[in-house]
Amino acid sequence: MLEIVAMISGMLVMILEMTGARVMAPHLGTSIIVWTSLIGVVLACLALGAWLGGRLADQGANARQLGYILAWTGGGMGLTAILHEPVGAWVTTSVYNPYLAAVFCASLLFGLPATSFGMVTPYVIRLRMIDISTSGEVVGRLYALSTLGSIIGTFLGGFVLISWFGSTHILLAGSAIMLLLSIMVSMSPVRGRACLLVLVALGAWLSESWTRFQEKTGGVISVETPYNHIRIARTMNMHGRELLYLSTDPGRFQSAMYVDDPVELALSYTRFYALGPLLVPRAQRVLMLGGGGYSVPKWLLAGRSGLKADDVRVDVVEIDPGMTKVAREYFQLQEDERLRVFHEDVRVFCNRNTERYDLVFVDVFGSSYTVPFHAGTVEAAAAMRRAVADDGLLLMNVIASVTGEAANLLWSIRNGLAEHFAEVHVLAVQEPDNAGVIQNFMLLALPYPRPGVLDVDELASYQTHLMPPGPDVAPLRDEFAPVERYALPLALEE
Repeated sequence: MLEIVAMISGMLVMILEMTGARVMAPHLGTSIIVWTSLIGVVLACLALGAWLGGRLADQGANARQLGYILAWTGGGMGLTAILHEPVGAWVTTSVYNPYLAAVFCASLLFGLPATSFGMVTPYVIRLRMIDISTSGEVVGRLYALSTLGSIIGTFLGGFVLISWFGSTHILLAGSAIMLLLSIMVSMSPVRGRACLLVLVALGAWLSESWTRFQEKTGGVISVETPYNHIRIARTMNMHGRELLYLSTDPGRFQSAMYVDDPVELALSYTRFYALGPLLVPRAQRVLMLGGGGYSVPKWLLAGRSGLKADDVRVDVVEIDPGMTKVAREYFQLQEDERLRVFHEDVRVFCNRNTERYDLVFVDVFGSSYTVPFHAGTVEAAAAMRRAVADDGLLLMNVIASVTGEAANLLWSIRNGLAEHFAEVHVLAVQEPDNAGVIQNFMLLALPYPRPGVLDVDELASYQTHLMPPGPDVAPLRDEFAPVERYALPLALEE
């Protein structure tokens, strides 16, 4: 039984850590800051727990006390499941430094269960150890089983649980398992632990009921996918039009749709993709890297772009099949023979792609919290250049500023594109007269020179958004792409 306890504890601590990133994401994003804080806090608590567990075991280890440790661990996971939403919301409104906020949130949510998990293995070792002559074998066996459990938990959490179940329910299930182990290890008075187990089951029911209540009263729909924690809600824009929006990180909409006109482009930066049809009016093949709510593909297929809709063929590369499902269920994405969807990483797709497209639209930088570095390097630019027809163009959305500390991300990506495209222009979307403001920028990349490409009357509105040449920032490369350092000023401002 002790071997089973060691193995299951090792498994659940990894599931706790992997699920932790999910429960923190809606409040703090998915940046390297969040992952670093979560891993660091969990490791520190495991170390503290191992020290406490060892000291406690030397004072007289027994099965009853182990049962209490396991019950305490299960109770900690249950509290995390119940409290992660209010704690996360409180931290984001109370702590503005992203480093402190991430460490504080991770400590509050995972400090108790992680410390308790750390106590399990040394305590189990002390219980199992009978003869000093076989102590090495006992320690090795139990640590091996604990590590094996961690390996199983890693793959089980990443490949199965997070893809099929909500974070709260995963945590509650882990809590229930630890409480059951507690009862099985020590059959001495179990009334308190049985009550905790009932409370966990009640918590699972209340969690589901609360989610449904939020959807009905607050209009907030939460969807967990293999890659994202998606929130869908309605709001009104400044013109009084109702928007359905999608968000995967705090602070920004990843996609939005007008309720009264689902194919109209609702967000200002998406309207800059209209430059593509204006500059390549005979375009037929379009590649969209990053699907989101599929606003741009819907706009193209509906004939709103000015291109001949019957001739347009759109390929969308979206890594998250759950995102596509959300687009179909909530954002009125329809089945269409002119639309092909590839559920894979955009860089992997571009690396193996052999087709040429008249227009390549890139929208993979969802926010300052999620910057896929490998889509902005020189090598990625080379792969995207191979996908662009010689008389076509590429448009890429980047969130940054054109001057100041937050400008390095923009200019490093722009300069990477410039190594493979003849011309690369930068257009500020929201505030062209305020270069230091963090906003959306559209990078317009042309395979061959087109002098004065924007100097025509129908593009006059875009000319005012054109930025002058920027600093000579080294381009990102696969070998060295410090996007976390470049994006940090964005996270600090947001």
